[in-house]
Amino acid sequence: LAFDTETTSTDPMRAELVGISLAVREGEAFHIPVGHQTGERQLELELVLNGLRPAMTDPGLPKIGQNLKYDVLVLSNHGLVVAGCAFDTMIAQWIIDPASRNLGLKGMAEDYLNLQMSHIEELIGSGKNQRSMAQVAIQDCANYAGADAEVTLRLKPLLEEGMRAHDALKIFEEIEMPLVTILADMEKAGIMLDLPFFKSMETWLAERMAVIEKSIFQDIGREFNINSTQQLSKALFETLKLEPPDRRQRTASGHFSTSASNLEDIRDQHPVIDKILEQREYAKIKSTYVDALPLQVNPRTGRVHTSFNQTGVVTGRISSSDPNLQNIPTRTEVGRQVRKGFIAAPGNLLLAVDYSQIELRIVAHLSHDEAMLNAFRAGQDIHSATAAAIYRIPLTQVTKEQRRHAKTINFGLIYGMSAFGLSRGTDLTLGEAEDFVRAYFEQFPGVKRYLAETRKEAAEKGFVETMLGRRRYFPNLKGNANVNQRNREEREAINAPIQGTAADIIKLAMLDIPGALAREGLQSRMLLQVHDELVLECPEAEIKNSVAVVRSVMEQAYTLSIPLLTEARVGRNWGELEIYPG
Repeated sequence: LAFDTETTSTDPMRAELVGISLAVREGEAFHIPVGHQTGERQLELELVLNGLRPAMTDPGLPKIGQNLKYDVLVLSNHGLVVAGCAFDTMIAQWIIDPASRNLGLKGMAEDYLNLQMSHIEELIGSGKNQRSMAQVAIQDCANYAGADAEVTLRLKPLLEEGMRAHDALKIFEEIEMPLVTILADMEKAGIMLDLPFFKSMETWLAERMAVIEKSIFQDIGREFNINSTQQLSKALFETLKLEPPDRRQRTASGHFSTSASNLEDIRDQHPVIDKILEQREYAKIKSTYVDALPLQVNPRTGRVHTSFNQTGVVTGRISSSDPNLQNIPTRTEVGRQVRKGFIAAPGNLLLAVDYSQIELRIVAHLSHDEAMLNAFRAGQDIHSATAAAIYRIPLTQVTKEQRRHAKTINFGLIYGMSAFGLSRGTDLTLGEAEDFVRAYFEQFPGVKRYLAETRKEAAEKGFVETMLGRRRYFPNLKGNANVNQRNREEREAINAPIQGTAADIIKLAMLDIPGALAREGLQSRMLLQVHDELVLECPEAEIKNSVAVVRSVMEQAYTLSIPLLTEARVGRNWGELEIYPG
């Protein structure tokens, strides 16, 4: 059964149903109108939902659709919980080609079926003249919506064939499709905001920015529009006569660039640069999070509902949008403050459980490097152990600076970083960085061998795989790509199996956690996935048992040659979580 919904909004948590389209065989489709505001005769919504319920809730009847999670959420919000989500054409195309820019139904119809479909703009217009689907005549909507359902039915066997050819059906059927309903439940749950906190933070930021701007004007000797890159460039390079990092580089308007990287390069020339960077950080946090997030609270639920995207990242990671809750800054104190505004509902606590250095554990497993494996087995801090090995000193003598260098190279190598990259990310000279990399590979020869083998495999096969078989393709490594393109793809090929395996493992955990909590009779529920971390909302009385269940599932999600370890933190808000003992 292929199905699709027509609604009044692209936000599934605010969308009202206009119609439901169905297709069970090629060349035929049905549109059931329930919410058209055209004065035409249509069916009552409850009558339709009750009529569809036996089929839509039957897990034995496979459901097909494009971006099924949206339709599942819309129907769930109208009291119809869909079961048996078996095939999503968008996810299937992404599995075949993770870098595909053609994940839309219309593009796939043209590619696979040589079929030109109507675009939604032809029905509802665009820009200020755009109208709601509810205002479209039933017959016009039926032609469009019926095609959306019927085409997914026709695409299914072709996409299955494509996945079979790429050995991708297992990942699709065992991870990605079961994850659709898990993510839908998380989106529906949402997370609560502390609105008074955001209001006070907005006031504090505005006051702080005003003080910084006044100080900048005093340094420059006059007032100007700080947000104008041209006026700022004049102030720095003409009024103050600072030396730009590269006199050959100018913007299209002929001014020297005031990009963050350029300002970082001239930080030591004048104290005003630090103030400008600070003002920019505050302005971005204020506009992107502090001002915007309260406006995204759903009036019906009183919570913020992010959208989790399975097809947004080529490595297999889940991304978040509208709002992006994975991107809240954590490197600065002001950025970290934003997380305090995310709170548990009354009577509940937030629980965050994250994997401890999962990507480095995967590196150790894949490379079979005995020194790295032994450090993890001994429960040592991997960055201190790396520093001790490279500097050839006892673990107890490693300084903070030495550990920082080791941490930079540990994570940098995962992303294919060179000695030049290491020197830029630390205070090491290029010569010192080269010595550091050489010493690293002498101490961890298995890692060096693994990186070389991965480059070779990517060049020979044109793809690399995660431990669970998820592929990422690098066609340019087999061809005659230019040096920059080849180097970039080599770096990405090194990272893909590592980051992709980490993504696969946390997805496996997400698939098992709801059932594991239910078996223990717990009401705790997952709210957010942020890279290697899961955030749950738990009744206070259940916190001990919830921690035990979630950590157990996450640590047993996949077996490596060294244990997967997690850390649990608990608190009233996301920004002030404390490590949970045990």
